[in-house]
Amino acid sequence: MCLAGFALFSGPLKSQSLTAERVDDHLRVVAPQLRLIHGKALEQLQNGASVTYVIAVTLTPEQGGSPVQVEGRFVMSFDLWEEKYSIVEAAPVGRSGSHLTAAMAETWCLDNLPVPLPAVGPDRSFVIKLECWVADNENESGAESRPGLTLAGLIDVFSRKGRDAPPRWQAFSGPLRLADLKKRTVK
Repeated sequence: MCLAGFALFSGPLKSQSLTAERVDDHLRVVAPQLRLIHGKALEQLQNGASVTYVIAVTLTPEQGGSPVQVEGRFVMSFDLWEEKYSIVEAAPVGRSGSHLTAAMAETWCLDNLPVPLPAVGPDRSFVIKLECWVADNENESGAESRPGLTLAGLIDVFSRKGRDAPPRWQAFSGPLRLADLKKRTVK
C-alpha cells in the first residue's frame, strides 16, 4: 500500500497519514493527524461563533470507471464552560455529537462520512482523495444573497476588505484495493 502526504495549504506543509478501512458495508477514511480546529476557525469557535466544515471523500478507480464522491457539511460549536465541542451534521443525515475534545470532534466528522462499498469492486485498485475546508458562511447570508439591489447593499459589498481564502486541507492515498483493507464490524 502506498501512502501520499497530507497538506495544509494555508500554512506549512506537513506529512501526515491517510488510510482507510472497511466497516460493515462502507469504507471509513482514517486521518489520525488531521487538525481542522486551529487558527482562525479555532478563534471563531472560542468567540462563540459556529464554524461549518465541508468534508469530501472521492474514490477514483485507477483503470477506468467514474469517480465516486461523498460530501458532508458539519456545523461545529464550542461550549466555553465545559471546553468541549458539539457537531451537527448539516448534510446529508443530521446526526449530532456533543461533549467532544478537539481530536474527538475531528474524528467524529470522518466517522460520519461513510463511503458505500459498492462504489469500487473488491479487486480493483483505487485512489482516495480527502478534502476539507471551512465554508464561507458570510457569502451564504451576506448582502449579495438578498433579493433586490439597494444603495446600502452596494456600499456594503464594495466597502468590504478582501478576505483571505479559507484554509483547505487535501490528502491522497493509494492505490488501494478493498480486498487488502482491514475489516471491522460495528455492533
